[in-house]
Amino acid sequence: MSGNQKNQHWRWLAFAAVLALVSTGCGSEGGGDGQFQADSGAGGSDGSEDLAGEGGADGPRAPSFDGVSGVENNPIEQLFADPERNPRDFLGADAEGAQGYSDAAAACYTSPNVCGAADCGAFASCCVNTGACCEPIVDNPPLPALLDFQQCAGQTVAGCAQAAGSSATTFGQLEPVLNTRGFVPNGTATAEGGAVIGDPVNLSSERVQIDVRFSLPIGCNGTCLESAGVAFTAKEPDEFVDAEVGLLLSGSREVVSLMIGNAVADSFDAGTDSTQWRLILSPEGSAQVLRNGISQGTHSFDPAALKRALLVAFGRNLGAESSSAAIAVIESGSSLCDNPQAWTDRQPISITLDGNDVPSHALGVGPSIVQDGARKRMAYEVDGEIFISEEESPSAFFLGDLSPALVPTEPYEALGVGDPELVSDGSVLFLFYTARNQNGAGSIGVASSAQDPPLFMKAQGPVLVPTGDVISYDAPSVLYRDGLWVLVARTTLSSAATELRAFYTSDLDMGWERVIDGGLEQLTRVEGPTSEITDPSLIVHNSAYHLYYARRTGTRWAVELAVSDELLLWRAMGEVLGGSGEGFDSLGARSPDAISQPDRIELIYSGQDGVSFRLGTASRPAPSDTAPSIF
Repeated sequence: MSGNQKNQHWRWLAFAAVLALVSTGCGSEGGGDGQFQADSGAGGSDGSEDLAGEGGADGPRAPSFDGVSGVENNPIEQLFADPERNPRDFLGADAEGAQGYSDAAAACYTSPNVCGAADCGAFASCCVNTGACCEPIVDNPPLPALLDFQQCAGQTVAGCAQAAGSSATTFGQLEPVLNTRGFVPNGTATAEGGAVIGDPVNLSSERVQIDVRFSLPIGCNGTCLESAGVAFTAKEPDEFVDAEVGLLLSGSREVVSLMIGNAVADSFDAGTDSTQWRLILSPEGSAQVLRNGISQGTHSFDPAALKRALLVAFGRNLGAESSSAAIAVIESGSSLCDNPQAWTDRQPISITLDGNDVPSHALGVGPSIVQDGARKRMAYEVDGEIFISEEESPSAFFLGDLSPALVPTEPYEALGVGDPELVSDGSVLFLFYTARNQNGAGSIGVASSAQDPPLFMKAQGPVLVPTGDVISYDAPSVLYRDGLWVLVARTTLSSAATELRAFYTSDLDMGWERVIDGGLEQLTRVEGPTSEITDPSLIVHNSAYHLYYARRTGTRWAVELAVSDELLLWRAMGEVLGGSGEGFDSLGARSPDAISQPDRIELIYSGQDGVSFRLGTASRPAPSDTAPSIF
């Protein structure tokens, strides 16, 4: 066990003793003599019911909305993630009152799958994981917009694709043929033929629409071996195509089938040569089939298995080319969407000093990252002290020296400072942190610097201290936007239960007000020792709040996500980042800290490999400015 791990382990043993004393009636002790105290407010609900759904090992958890009166008891107009976007303007008179807004919001928040209702477009949080808010890929799209194979009659498949600004690579025993019927795959009785078209597509983060018109075989009479299809596959075609999701025309049965997992999920009458087929694939895992513009149904597929999906045109033809099954036209379009599970580029962080690795710092605790002007800075804790490094390149950070940016100096910091949170208001860099007193109980402190490199000066005392039934605050996440400060911290109660609570202020010198009677406490409350929620990270992205946090189940850690428009009502996305299966984060992930970028979300976190936790980075596509206009 490292010195840092020993230190933390000792701290929590001391704190556990305090919890035991408090829960048996021996009283509690505050976190210091700070000048500001938190409003104890109203506690979370006792025992809200989990709503099962998709995403994560146990499914996302959504709070019960019975009795959520926060719309009336909080300055909701001030708390909207995007002050210029007020869902009430879209919802109309029915949402003017507090209860009206609560009812309308609850109808869209109660599960991850209800955001498709028309009125739910008012809520920017409904953009997450629904395929509803996407940005068309205009520059260098992976697939050709149009392949009119009939117009390419007599050409090679590669030549036809090249003229459309794309590419095609054929496969099979016989070369596919382009004639007046279109693309004839030229497969045989023992193998399929066809072509791979365009570049790989990440179906876990891209919505793809494929329009197809088939040429039905002539004179088949239910006995011919004629087929033609388009599908996405996870691997290069061999003798047969593994059609993970696609459409396949069967000449003998005169049907077009939806293929999922290389099996028939549904079948439809093939119609005629003029029948228009459309397949819409969304990154949340829905495959919708339309026939002449009319929906034929929606089925589920696994987008996580298709992060480098290949589009193939394929089939088998034993008849004459002039009467074979063929593909007349393929049209395609793709868009980048927000799928919170589509993380890429997961890699460990290196921290160097004068070009040499500092291994102990790569094992730092509670990382926080901030865009500070032209620089990216990362803070983390090592052995009860806070250090700040600067990004040199993605996943590579460097130290100016080995001097900590913040050390414990006050009585309320007797067991150290940790959980750093870096925030910039555009001119001053703030460092919020957890200060642990001699009993291990936490309060939230803050230091600030207007210098470069930063030299932090602490406030006179902690800015958030335990009162009432709260015996500890720790792991602060702080967001600043448009003059409003929002803080989310883990809260430990005298009952030993923990939950996340949100606070806000327009003036740091005036203290923090609590967001009361909302759903965050219900969503995140943990009562027993086998589970734990901590490490919140709150950002605004695409006009909605995204709250990442870590959940421990047994010994396994994973990152979960909840989204909201106003900090009161929450949609739970469940687990979004778990163990990768190999490397530094093979077993799990915790301590997330996110940054919103125009086209993506960047994350730093601690990866779990069974031996230690190591700092790492990841990112995912997430286009902003795509929430529907409500004006």
